[in-house]
Amino acid sequence: MKINKTIATLLFPIVAGVLIGGALLLINPQLGKNIGNVIYSSGVSVEGFSYAVNKAAPCVVNIYVANLNEDYTEPDTNSITSSASGVVMTDNGYIVTNYHVVPLGNEPNKAIWVQTREGKLYQAFIVGCDRRTDIAVLKVEANNLPSISIAKKTPHIGDIVLAIGNPNNLGQTVTHGIISALSRSGSGLLTHDQMNIRQGVQELIQTDAPINQGNSGGALVDTKGNLVGINTASFTSESSYGIGFSVPVKLVKQVMNEIIRHGKVERGYLGISDSSKKSLNGEKGVTVGYIDPQGPAFGVLKLGDVITRVNYQNIHDVKQLIDLISKSKPGTKLNFEVNRNGNVINEDITLIEDNTSVDN
Repeated sequence: MKINKTIATLLFPIVAGVLIGGALLLINPQLGKNIGNVIYSSGVSVEGFSYAVNKAAPCVVNIYVANLNEDYTEPDTNSITSSASGVVMTDNGYIVTNYHVVPLGNEPNKAIWVQTREGKLYQAFIVGCDRRTDIAVLKVEANNLPSISIAKKTPHIGDIVLAIGNPNNLGQTVTHGIISALSRSGSGLLTHDQMNIRQGVQELIQTDAPINQGNSGGALVDTKGNLVGINTASFTSESSYGIGFSVPVKLVKQVMNEIIRHGKVERGYLGISDSSKKSLNGEKGVTVGYIDPQGPAFGVLKLGDVITRVNYQNIHDVKQLIDLISKSKPGTKLNFEVNRNGNVINEDITLIEDNTSVDN
């Protein structure tokens, strides 16, 4: 009698735990997958990255730009003009790639196709693009696609990363390296296929993981398979090696959400460039070196003006000024305090919308 009572006492918590666990899985099936990932990832070998690849690679797609065939249902395989990569961000078919990957508005005969790792082909439609960050959002008519997990931790210099993409249309390929630097500023595209790596709205991740032609739009992931950035560019010269750039995932998500809501990213535009001449006495502020005749600053600011404050906020460098302007909506009136030939002058300027189209 005592033995049966002891057995019942031991079995009760086990049976109760199984029943509760079963009920939780019925309510939330995703919970089992999450628990499995935690258990599996805790035993991942430090000698390889197969776990990260198996987790992230199904979410990376090949992207092709090609003419439609005669019945407009499939790509004409003889007319593929470019191949690249993309990342599935949501299970209902939103995909992020690079803006320089998608066809221009003056190429109406071109269509975009997405091919999954398993070989399934979808025609994609452009939701919107942003030249300043070289990001484009595509949509395919599909559900239950494998979507990428987003890294929650801030990346650090020296972290190991993997680049997953379709280099030179060889098929999905994985390379690895480290994060070489953070916050490399870029101002977006100069032309449809030329990135400008200088002060701008981008905060690029620099990596030595090989990013070859066709890797554009692919995933940069950490060793747990979480998305860190979208691969966008690399230096291509005989004297440089191991210098690639990715748009950080935080910025990618901001741009993607803005494009899904509005079809574009709305940014203010002032219409100036800073002077290449640096102050010898370490003076703070931004010296005006060029004024766009079509911009709102034309006729208000003058060449050589030093912008020292905007809306009564001190301006220390051009990066700070770019951030402030780009985060302001078109139509916003800002007060500019400038030093003009030793005189302090205040001018109000109403920003217009930043035109991010590229025609060439």
